[in-house]
Amino acid sequence: MSVVGVTGPHRGPTGTGLAFLLACAFLLGGSAAQALDVPPLTGRIVDLAHLLPPDGAASLTAQLQAHETRTGNQVVLLTLPSLQGEPLEDYAHRVATGWQLGQKGADNGVLVLVAPNDRKVRIEVGYGLEGTLTDARTSQIIRREMVPRFKAGDYAGGITAGIGAVLGTIEGTAPAVPEPVDIRTGGEPTAFQYWMIGTFVGLLAGIVLSQGLRHARALFGSAIAFLVAQSAGLLVGVAAGGVTLLLLGLLLSANRGGGGGGGLDRAWGPGGEWGGSLGSDGGFSGGGGDFGGGGASGSW
Repeated sequence: MSVVGVTGPHRGPTGTGLAFLLACAFLLGGSAAQALDVPPLTGRIVDLAHLLPPDGAASLTAQLQAHETRTGNQVVLLTLPSLQGEPLEDYAHRVATGWQLGQKGADNGVLVLVAPNDRKVRIEVGYGLEGTLTDARTSQIIRREMVPRFKAGDYAGGITAGIGAVLGTIEGTAPAVPEPVDIRTGGEPTAFQYWMIGTFVGLLAGIVLSQGLRHARALFGSAIAFLVAQSAGLLVGVAAGGVTLLLLGLLLSANRGGGGGGGLDRAWGPGGEWGGSLGSDGGFSGGGGDFGGGGASGSW
């Protein structure tokens, strides 16, 4: 009886566990089977989300065809309502490689993918165009040309502006717009950075800018170092001034011992090496191109 009592309950959980595992496998298999398919490549514009009016699609198709005739590059637009949970980068790469955009060996294809319901956009760039249509440039196009228009509901305008910027970048007719530099991005300099800057400026002032002071050059450089570095505190300023005074004293003493002050002045003074030069991108199908994940993504 004791054996039956142990064996009987043991069989029940085993059967339940097996059924649970089979159910999980079925669900996982069903999820894998529901992965978003790659649509057929029917033209240079595959507008499954219906974001472009007919005349806009025709005009854009003509631009893409003319670009391909001039350069051999294949630029294609795909819009679809939703990615249905697919990762944007993975799906864009799957479409671009499945369509084989660009020419075999040249790998000069570009895919512009827009999914309005997910508020996502990506520009996928083939190997051969990554040097011109860089990740930074594609990101800039998305942020500046496409996303602001998408936010305003102007999908046709955003697509047209984005593709125009892509074509212009490839052909070299669109000037690259530099990113604004925000000097505050890295935060306030640290005390050590102030000390380094103060010491460097003090040395430079003592060697280059104090030509007429002669005997007071070390003091002049030390004072400049103190004034610069004391922004981080009195002790930092004193440390920068002291180190600058010491270094200038050693440099100037060595210079006097080596030839009456000529060497240092010739190397660093006006007319010396410092004043020299500082520095002397019907039926339509892909052509077999390949992609390595270059490009950029955006959302709004």
